[in-house]
Amino acid sequence: MEDCEWVLVKEPTDRDIWNPSLKNAEESWWSLEIRFGDPAKHWTDALPIGNGRLGAMVWGGVSSEILNLNEDTLWTGNPGDYTNPEAPKSLAEVRKLVDNGQYAEATEAAVKLSDNSPEVYQLLGDIKLEFDDSHGTFQEEKYERVLDLDTATVKVNYSVGDLEFAREYFASNPDQVIAAKLSANKPGCLTFTLSVDSKMHHHTYVSGHNQITMEGSCPGKRKTPKVDANDNPKGIQFAAILDLQINEGSGTIHVLDNRRFCVEQCDWAIILLVASSSFNGPFTKPLSKSSNSAASESGTVLTADRVKSFKTDEDPSLVELLFQYGQYLLIACSRPGTQPANLQGIWNYMLEPPWDCTPHLNINLQMNYWHALSCNLKECQEPLFDYITSLSINGSKTAKVGLLSKCLIYEQNHLQIEVRLSGLCGKWAERGFAPIYGSITLIQWTK
Repeated sequence: MEDCEWVLVKEPTDRDIWNPSLKNAEESWWSLEIRFGDPAKHWTDALPIGNGRLGAMVWGGVSSEILNLNEDTLWTGNPGDYTNPEAPKSLAEVRKLVDNGQYAEATEAAVKLSDNSPEVYQLLGDIKLEFDDSHGTFQEEKYERVLDLDTATVKVNYSVGDLEFAREYFASNPDQVIAAKLSANKPGCLTFTLSVDSKMHHHTYVSGHNQITMEGSCPGKRKTPKVDANDNPKGIQFAAILDLQINEGSGTIHVLDNRRFCVEQCDWAIILLVASSSFNGPFTKPLSKSSNSAASESGTVLTADRVKSFKTDEDPSLVELLFQYGQYLLIACSRPGTQPANLQGIWNYMLEPPWDCTPHLNINLQMNYWHALSCNLKECQEPLFDYITSLSINGSKTAKVGLLSKCLIYEQNHLQIEVRLSGLCGKWAERGFAPIYGSITLIQWTK
């Protein structure tokens, strides 16, 4: 310890850390709410809702609102044989390089273990709300965007002059629907346009009474640069139906371009969205069509301010809020009968998300479910165990072809249960771990 500098740890002061000084609004402080004082500027700032299968990220924009939508079975690819007969030869080369401590060379050689790109989690689309220009003059000091963990509801409130606008969003598991309600404090003051869109191959049209239907499909294989879209076979298909309801007696709904609604001078509006896909299990090709089932002026304290003050002003209620938020996210993305929580739970807005959104076996998938039993959420684990059972089937095939042995080798990629040998990556190879594309393979070395 001669070379180390000693640090004096001072005794706690008389300040009561269980009563943080920042707490100036008793009720809002201890409520289980994640609170923001402005609209989201980035996707990671949006607030998540989900029912295990359907998910949405709520941005809370004023003049323009976006809900990024997800359905947990939308992935690229189709079921197939992903074994590589040349893997044993490549693996022997990799092992020799690892034994010689040539880890960089082993990483290069490991590319030969798999000649296919892994599949990737896809998005469903976006609900878009556009309001008139007057909403751009909202009173910033009265704006609030809140995720209430007690009710699993996102609320957005703001004022324009003497008008007060409110939006509420939640995802129902029993009804398998994402719901939103828009309202104002005075009658006839709600005017907006409503549409649903997607980055996926799709088309939308007005159908039935006050409904918009969106139908589309995922790529049958992961797109690579400079590949003609016509060369990409059709994969999982999907459909979503958006239903619009407004109060009776006032307000009108106009159809624009047979794709959008224009709502004028209503008191309130309710938006419901259902969605389904043609996914028909991990070992069968998708069906031909998707299934028919479908701190502000008010004295409140913003969550961001509570996080900043935590360094100097410990707040046990913030720890509780974080803990409860973890429970909320698991409930929102993993329920009996759904897919397991992927790398981003259920939420994604990109065609090429980081690490493909796959439920990686090195540590990430386990971390998603660490708190399931300790929080009495054992039913949320059911998708995980269903997934493990499916992995064991194709995993044994991969092991037999790739290693000429009976041990199980896993690199999972998506819900079609694509299991293949992974490449090796630097020093990880020294321990027998082989992560690539964020997944992991445990190789039992044999001489």
